[in-house]
Amino acid sequence: MKIPNAAEDRPDWRVRVLVGLYPPVWRHRYATEFAALLEDSGVGVRQVVDVAAAAVRVWARPSTHLHDRTGRMCTTVAVTLCAWTALAAGAVVFAKTTRDGAWYVTGHTDPAAGWYNVYALASATSALAIAVGWLPPVAAVLRAPQGHPGRRRARLLLLAPPVAVSAFLGAAAVLRLITHGVGVGPTGFLVLVGLGLFAGAAFAAGPAAALRHVTPSGAGLRVATVAGAVATTLMAVAVAASVGWGLVTFADRPGFTALTGYGTVMAVTLVVAATSSARGLRAAIARTRGSVDAH
Repeated sequence: MKIPNAAEDRPDWRVRVLVGLYPPVWRHRYATEFAALLEDSGVGVRQVVDVAAAAVRVWARPSTHLHDRTGRMCTTVAVTLCAWTALAAGAVVFAKTTRDGAWYVTGHTDPAAGWYNVYALASATSALAIAVGWLPPVAAVLRAPQGHPGRRRARLLLLAPPVAVSAFLGAAAVLRLITHGVGVGPTGFLVLVGLGLFAGAAFAAGPAAALRHVTPSGAGLRVATVAGAVATTLMAVAVAASVGWGLVTFADRPGFTALTGYGTVMAVTLVVAATSSARGLRAAIARTRGSVDAH
């Protein structure tokens, strides 16, 4: 009698890769059947293209029966906060290296001043949108009843932003004392950037994780979802304006490679945030219509 071999029962690696293109909740429901179908039909170039295109559609327009609308909106609020934090970090680095650094083009004749003003205004407004959007989640955590199982942990997670900002400012102050206020230099600047990225990750991860323990009400969650979408749109404007500023400024100067890297990273972050925002808005609209129909 032949003993079953687990390795032989596993799908072909190409099948596993194709199945892995789909969202986790979809894989949980359909992975076994879909893998068997691919095994039977074979994996060729045409199948790869078709499966990849279908996976994109599933990510962009998930089936309503697979997703809890409240969970979808919570995920969107968390993702947009993380993406906004990454975009804000990029904006700070961009502002520091352009306005305070050697790349700054001085004088009132700066042909890119208009681009920079749009960038600054859009960045500031997006911060306001994020702050307004997170008022309902924060209020939900603070108002959670005494016996709520996730109340204590959620409150601790909300401390992540002020702790992260305080730690970063403290590290920057120490570095300034070490350099006697003369300037941190390239190495010190990279250290600050690294610390800032770490602080930014903690800043976003804490509140995002808090949503797993205490969920805002339906109306508050919709406000947070819409505000996140607005913030994402404004950051898209800011990134576009900063790239426009860079194209004018670096037309005949060194630094175009750095601008390309900055634009690429920001574009990828925006795509993630925009995709999540679109899905969250659909969930919010569907939930609103459901509430109206119920009445």
